[in-house]
Amino acid sequence: MLRGFIYATALACATTSVSAEQIKLVQDEAYAPYMGLENGQASGIWAEFIAEALTRVGGDYDVKVEAVPWSRAVNLVETGQAHGLVGTYYRPESRPWIGTYSTSPVTEKVSVYCREGVAQSDWAYPADFTGLTFGNNAGFGTPGQAFFDMVDAGAITLQEAQTTEQNLKKLEKGRIDCYVQEQLAAEMVINEKGIAGIVRVLDASAETAHIGFRADWQGEEAQQFIADFNAALQSMMDDGTVAEIVSRTVGG
Repeated sequence: MLRGFIYATALACATTSVSAEQIKLVQDEAYAPYMGLENGQASGIWAEFIAEALTRVGGDYDVKVEAVPWSRAVNLVETGQAHGLVGTYYRPESRPWIGTYSTSPVTEKVSVYCREGVAQSDWAYPADFTGLTFGNNAGFGTPGQAFFDMVDAGAITLQEAQTTEQNLKKLEKGRIDCYVQEQLAAEMVINEKGIAGIVRVLDASAETAHIGFRADWQGEEAQQFIADFNAALQSMMDDGTVAEIVSRTVGG
């Protein structure tokens, strides 16, 4: 079980409702160890980052963090029902409704996992995977734009499920051929669930992860909060707090 889950009420950082509006951040509920949901509250590495950062920002901000299915989190920000998408990769073309990306405290290694014998380590990704069926977490942009262009062209078949575990089990059972996911997130599930018959074929990319703030969230408070939050994240990176949170959460 992940350690250090936090209650959303604690994320307000001793707020006094002075701010003009509550700042709502949304994250995935099933992307361990980075994001999760425990006892109805946001948990994981990003929840730890946010909680610590809010102890360092100046000013009184009323901040709430919610954990929901990723596709819903994306929709909440895109439709103006939340201010920031937690843990998003930098995707300016596919997510033009994100206007500002926070400082990135972590870089995630994205890998291609396939059933044994399906693919070769010297293949070029995604071009050489033509004709295969891939799994993906619903709403995730992890496989990259070139991959989705091949899906649109009919060169790759795509099936989506809500969680990493669901996709890996589909891969194990032969219902899909390959699956693209962040290495730590995938390996934790593989080890914890004893999933067999899967090979990490190659590393596809390294992606910086951010909080993506809605483009139409404007004004003095928005600008000040983002600046304060970025400064807090940077200080956490500089003093080793980010590395400590990652090590403690994964090791828990």
